[in-house]
Amino acid sequence: MPAKEQSQPSDAEKLTGEADLRIWRIWTPLWKIRNQGDGSLFAWWTVLGMLLLLCPYLLTNWIASYRQVTVWDPKTLFILADGAYLDHTIPFIDWSILVYYTIFAFYVALPFSAPRNDAGRRELLIAVQFIALSSWLAYLAFLFCPAEIRLRFHPDVQEQMATSWTAPLYGWFHWLDRPYNAWPSLHVTQTFLAAMAISRWWKARGLHLRMFTMWVLWASLTISTLTTKQHFLWDAISGLLLGLLTWWFGFRLAMRTQKIFGTQN
Repeated sequence: MPAKEQSQPSDAEKLTGEADLRIWRIWTPLWKIRNQGDGSLFAWWTVLGMLLLLCPYLLTNWIASYRQVTVWDPKTLFILADGAYLDHTIPFIDWSILVYYTIFAFYVALPFSAPRNDAGRRELLIAVQFIALSSWLAYLAFLFCPAEIRLRFHPDVQEQMATSWTAPLYGWFHWLDRPYNAWPSLHVTQTFLAAMAISRWWKARGLHLRMFTMWVLWASLTISTLTTKQHFLWDAISGLLLGLLTWWFGFRLAMRTQKIFGTQN
């Protein structure tokens, strides 16, 4: 008897791929256009999809700003011998806002660094999902344990901001991001997870210098959360802890089912 003709896998089956890689069904429309425009269209739509998944940040920020409640002040965690708060001793560096803005570069670099094949695209979507999941966990902390970040309102900081050439950059960010949503710092969490995914792909291609440069930028961005007076020290620490936990118990395990990529981009 002739062998039965094997049916072609559906888009949904191709999307899921390995059994251990759980891709959300919301990505199905995007998956159908993955090969359009040499894959660049898929990357840009992934950026948009990620931003949509992260947009509840603004809602939690506005809710906290409306309530104006501080459940716990993170700066009280680090007090020096003379009674001063460690957060108050960290200098304000006006130009570090430029580094702070590089979070958007990580958002864009993530999808464009993924290998342009189905396995690479699945890994990309998995990375975005874990970035979203860690962010949603942080949103719960923002809602139930809010803290006002009054570091930016210190008279010396206000004076330096007002006279700096970076004043418009601070003004726009302060309008968008009210002085709440303190800990964990998602600037640290999200970029850490993005950097871990990018490192996986770049390491497989032998782009070690590029990896080193990216991690220097990530460390600088983490420091900038403090020198721009956007966050407390505890915010940065807890942001890194959230990123590490998400990577170790989630993203790392999901990626173990995938083969290491070669130089294909």
